[in-house]
Amino acid sequence: MDRNYVFLCGVMWCRYGQQDAGKELLRAAESNDPDISQLAWAMLAKGMRRLRELEKLAQSLFSYDSRGKL
Repeated sequence: MDRNYVFLCGVMWCRYGQQDAGKELLRAAESNDPDISQLAWAMLAKGMRRLRELEKLAQSLFSYDSRGKL
């Protein structure tokens, strides 16, 4: 697996949440090449942080106050 490919999968995972890219990162994380594996784990971690940030934003945008209004 090529470093550029892993990086581009990371971009697609982090920016767009593309599931196939995430699956490729998981596959790369198990690579025998430590550089490829480390890059894949870093991109997976970054994507997870972004997902948590988006979840918090969505909760704040769609949460109701005590009167049941937005």
